[in-house]
Amino acid sequence: MSKNTSSRSTRLNAPGKQPEFFDDRTALQLVQAFGQEAELEPLLSLLFAQQRATAEVRGLRYVYRPLGIDLNYGERAEVEGEYNLTFRDMPLGTLTLYFPTGQNEQSVQTCEDLVSLAFSSIRNAVTTLELRQKPQGINAMERAALTAVNTPRNKQDKAPGAKQTGEAKHDALILLGLDHFPTIQSRDGEEWAQVLMSSVHEQIREGLRNADGVYHIGDDLIAVLLPNTSSEQAEQVAKKIRTLVASLHLRGDPKTEQLTACMGLADATHAKTAEDVMSNAQCALAAARAQGNNQILYYQPELAETQPFKSG
Repeated sequence: MSKNTSSRSTRLNAPGKQPEFFDDRTALQLVQAFGQEAELEPLLSLLFAQQRATAEVRGLRYVYRPLGIDLNYGERAEVEGEYNLTFRDMPLGTLTLYFPTGQNEQSVQTCEDLVSLAFSSIRNAVTTLELRQKPQGINAMERAALTAVNTPRNKQDKAPGAKQTGEAKHDALILLGLDHFPTIQSRDGEEWAQVLMSSVHEQIREGLRNADGVYHIGDDLIAVLLPNTSSEQAEQVAKKIRTLVASLHLRGDPKTEQLTACMGLADATHAKTAEDVMSNAQCALAAARAQGNNQILYYQPELAETQPFKSG
């Protein structure tokens, strides 16, 4: 390292770190965009493009020595930030960002947010490469996982109306809307309503350690992104979220009122883009709300025919 080069080293331990410099809706969109890239090289290329556009990063290097990976994008610069990626005490390589001189701390931390948002996708891509290069071959379960990761998502779709089996896994999205939120706003005030939503958000985030992220994307809307999750698993997570929400209570009533929420679930089974997944989750949430309070509904194409509106 030359005398004109300064560096910093940071250990990133797991996905799901809440971003500091992106609003939740943008963070969710970024995680979904990264998740669309199953291969490591295009994924890192997308990450570098985001880094360069957001904070004028000059270059990016990713090294994973067990597989002999050393990928470089852009060019070296005077200041470097090194990020040692670790998942459950398993090293996933080193990612280095190169910054121009005079880069401020906020820009650097914004870049760290982007690395965290791409973390799960990097882990998945590295796992795929490891399975491909496994010298003793792979077993049937590993082969199925590898096939799922590398099959375009529209090729995995089932016939319209068919329910996804427990073996098919995609990134699943849960969209939660708190029941009676306008009433809570009117009765207890806007400030308290937002404090309540922050409490719900934190309760879910703490209770779901395996989620890619929990995002407060609207007044009464929380999105939960689940990596590599079957429909049955997503429904179980939604039921757990329902219990977490019920453990919080409203203030000020002689008789404590239990909170409830409706949830719409969707994945890539009937979607080609991340925007489609979000739209389908909104449709499912609207249909769940139409059925009453505390309902959970997984998106199916026929819902779009019966629900002309979408939850905001």
